[in-house]
Amino acid sequence: MTQDSTGTSITFDRATKIYPGAASPALDELNLEVEAGELVCLVGPSGGGKTTALQLVNRIVDLSSGDIRIGGRSITDQSAIELRRTIGYAIQQSGLFPHYTVADNIATVPVILGWDKERIRTRTAELLELVGLSPVETWLPRYPAQLSGGQQQRVGIARALAADPPVMLMDEPFGALDPITRVTVQEEFLAIHRAVGKTTLFVTHDIDEAIKMADRIAILKPGGKLAQFDTPEQVLSNPADDFVAEFLGAERGLKRLALTTVGEIVTADSVRTDAEDAGWPDVEATMTLREALSLVSAAGAEGAVVNSGGSRLGEVSLHDLIAPPASAGGDREGLRA
Repeated sequence: MTQDSTGTSITFDRATKIYPGAASPALDELNLEVEAGELVCLVGPSGGGKTTALQLVNRIVDLSSGDIRIGGRSITDQSAIELRRTIGYAIQQSGLFPHYTVADNIATVPVILGWDKERIRTRTAELLELVGLSPVETWLPRYPAQLSGGQQQRVGIARALAADPPVMLMDEPFGALDPITRVTVQEEFLAIHRAVGKTTLFVTHDIDEAIKMADRIAILKPGGKLAQFDTPEQVLSNPADDFVAEFLGAERGLKRLALTTVGEIVTADSVRTDAEDAGWPDVEATMTLREALSLVSAAGAEGAVVNSGGSRLGEVSLHDLIAPPASAGGDREGLRA
């Protein structure tokens, strides 16, 4: 788990939202605590209250009852405008202002806060470097229409981080990206999360994305009831009930293989001199077992040669990939390193 001594927790205390005219709550007495520096994914079917929970935090919609506290302080103890200035918010398709340049988009909140121009320029350059858009001079004058979807999303993340908020809210931020770009931006965001340690509440409809991104996953049922809140490992290994098991799908066992890297199961005594002759494919130690299994299966091989930084570590058999040691896969930081 990413921890930051300056981080801020988010606490839902019987948080309830009932929209006017609705027969049932959109969110029903949600009790949930996101620890400082933690990335928690909210998942569930339509009607589970995922986006409502997110919007309640920055008061886009208001609570019907209950409370939400950020760092121990109720969100109702300050104005909605003041609250939002302390929260980074990233949404699907970036939400950039089309008539603003990249520089102006990132500077939106710092300008409102009255930062001087030099401080804004310095912060904008730092953030563009952080999200992988460099040299920064190339990107500053561009408009959103001149950017690809992945580039727009990176700028959207930079804008959300601009005023160095302690809390980040992300609503399907990568949902509009093509699969290849989505994987790249996910990896970049995880690197950013490790670097800056923001407490992050992340809404996604994609359970695979949640397994990859989250320190813990909150699964919501229709009607806004919390079904389970736990680590990806525990959710996959021990679903709380039939609803959770069904939501995770029939490939729950395969999804668990995404929690362990090949490097975690390869051993120094696993070297086989005949692996290359047998047509075993090369895999990187940072690859997940699920990814490696896919390559091995496609190659019709009985295992894979494991490399790290150009050095050969050893081999893993097909059996190793399908049935890894029970001790493997417990280190989320190792997976993300």
